[in-house]
Amino acid sequence: SLLRRGGRVVSYGEPASLGDLPRILGTLVRQKLTPDGKSFTLYGTSSYFLGNRRPYEQDWATLFHLLETRQIAPVIMRRFPILEAAKANELLESGTVVGNVVLVAPELLNGDASSS
Repeated sequence: SLLRRGGRVVSYGEPASLGDLPRILGTLVRQKLTPDGKSFTLYGTSSYFLGNRRPYEQDWATLFHLLETRQIAPVIMRRFPILEAAKANELLESGTVVGNVVLVAPELLNGDASSS
């Protein structure tokens, strides 16, 4: 109901695990079967979706340019020292993460393992 007829949903950076993929695809297929003029398209540049990297190289170059020029920014909920990867994983499994959880080499932490 939030999307007008002929509208398009765009989503990127999906954190879903492969275990969630059937549920997500099932929801999308059910929505696609309704004759309301709405549609979805799946697109990914991760190794899971890639058979051939060449079509995606320009997309990655564009994304890195947008990052470098600060036109887009990643949402980082929390940083952990790499030696605390188990704690980071617990946070991910809690289902409360909004954004990304990042593992960082100790020398890059600037003294604060939990800064955003």
